[in-house]
Amino acid sequence: MSRQKFVERLAEQHENQIKKTLERLEAKIISSFKGYTSETEIIKTQIAIELRKDLKRFIFEEYSTTADSLIRDYDKLVNEFMKEFGELNIPDNFKTLTKVDLETITQLKYQSFSGFQDIADRYLNEISANVYQNAIAGRSFEDMVLDIKAKINGAVDVRGRPMSTYASQIAHDSVMQFDGQFTIYKSKSAGLKSFEYVGANDGATRPFCKRHVGNIYNEKQIRTIWKTGEWKGKSSGDPFIVRGGYRCRHTFLPVDR
Repeated sequence: MSRQKFVERLAEQHENQIKKTLERLEAKIISSFKGYTSETEIIKTQIAIELRKDLKRFIFEEYSTTADSLIRDYDKLVNEFMKEFGELNIPDNFKTLTKVDLETITQLKYQSFSGFQDIADRYLNEISANVYQNAIAGRSFEDMVLDIKAKINGAVDVRGRPMSTYASQIAHDSVMQFDGQFTIYKSKSAGLKSFEYVGANDGATRPFCKRHVGNIYNEKQIRTIWKTGEWKGKSSGDPFIVRGGYRCRHTFLPVDR
C-alpha cells in the first residue's frame, strides 16, 4: 500500500471511530437522564444541574479518550513517512528522527488534540444550556431526549450542525493536516524544494485538486497557486496543511529533483 493510500485510509478509520464514539456517548447521556427521572415526568432544573456533571464525565470517558487514542495513531503516519523519506537522495542524517523532530511531533499532536477538545467544550456547554433552558420551560423527557440526539448525532428538521459533523471532520482533517505539517517540516529541513501533489482522482475529487494531482511544483509555485486560486471548499492557511480544503484527500510528497 502506498503511503498516500495509508494516510487516506487512516483518516477514514478515524472518522468512523469518532462517529461510533458519539453514538455511545449519546446512549450514555440518555441512559443517565433516565436515572434521574421517568419518561413521563417534566424535566426539573435540579436534574439539569446534576446532568451537567454526568455530561462532563461521559465526554471525557468516551470522546476525549477516543481523541487521545486517535492522536497516538499519528506515530504510524510518521513511520510511514520516514520509510518513504529514507529512499530519497538526501544525506543519511535526515533519514532518522532527531530529538528536535520528536519534540515537533509532540507539539503537532498537542495542536490536533486541542481541536478535538474545543468541540468537546463547546458541546458540553451547548447541551447543558439546552437541558437547563428546557427544564425552566417545563418540557417533557421525550422532548429533551430528542434535543440531546439532535445536538450529538443530528436529527431531521433540526437546525444547526450536530457534534458528530464537526468531530468527524476534525478526525479526518487532523490526520491529513498532521501528515502535511510533518511532511513539509521534515522535507524543508533536508533541503528538498519540489513536491508532487498526490491523492484520489475520482468523482468526489474537487476540480481544483483534479487540475493539480500528479503535478510537481516548487514551494514558490505552490504558494502562488493556492493564494491566487479560488474554489469551493477552500480553507485558509498554509497550502501544505490545508491542501484542497475541508475533507481533502490529497497531500504533497517531497521529490529529490
